[in-house]
Amino acid sequence: MFQKFEQELMQSLPCFMELKMDDASKAIYKVSERKRGKTRVTEVVYDKYFDQWSCSCKGFEFIGILCCHALALLKREQIEYLPNKYILNRWKKTAKSGFVSDSNGNEIKDCENSSLLIKRSRMSILASDVIEHALMSEEGCELLSNNLNDTRVTLKLLNDGVSPSKVGGSQTRYLKDPKRVTHKGSSKRVKGAKEKGMERGIRHCQQCGQTSHDIRRCPRMANTPTSPSDNEESTPINLSDP
Repeated sequence: MFQKFEQELMQSLPCFMELKMDDASKAIYKVSERKRGKTRVTEVVYDKYFDQWSCSCKGFEFIGILCCHALALLKREQIEYLPNKYILNRWKKTAKSGFVSDSNGNEIKDCENSSLLIKRSRMSILASDVIEHALMSEEGCELLSNNLNDTRVTLKLLNDGVSPSKVGGSQTRYLKDPKRVTHKGSSKRVKGAKEKGMERGIRHCQQCGQTSHDIRRCPRMANTPTSPSDNEESTPINLSDP
């Protein structure tokens, strides 16, 4: 902190100031800061009623240390000591010796032996670790939010004096329906023998080679004489008969 304040104090040396307005309530100064060949112009307002300095760069609001523009005006007014309002408690050595307050702002007396501070630190580390794991997915964030809401309700009931057995039995948990998963693809239709045969290709007659029929219905087969079977007896032909 001291090095940062020393840096701001050194930067206030080359600042040029110009009074723009001065009345009974406030004074406005135009401060020009030349740095690295560039000139930066800011506006510093001094509130005479509250005895407070404020700069347009908002350095004190962001960092907690007076900026070089306000320090330049303090030197011009020959203010030797920095007002206590511009020395925040977090920059003091006694920053950790303050009191511990609850959510309502009331001071907690049971922190003299530092047991409460140790518990707070341990739970803060655990909560930070759980949050880091929950941020990895949307389901984790939703799960942690639901559990934290349930835990907050339970702790509130415990603080109101409700017994732990009643608190545990009064909670109702709701389970969500599982997500529906659609199967990839669909079942195939059963095809008949004729349709399967058509998919194999066009069939040709083995006798004549045409595609309009097969060998069983070929006209050439109908014109071909068939020989008698072995089981049938042949009838002799008498050539002398007219």
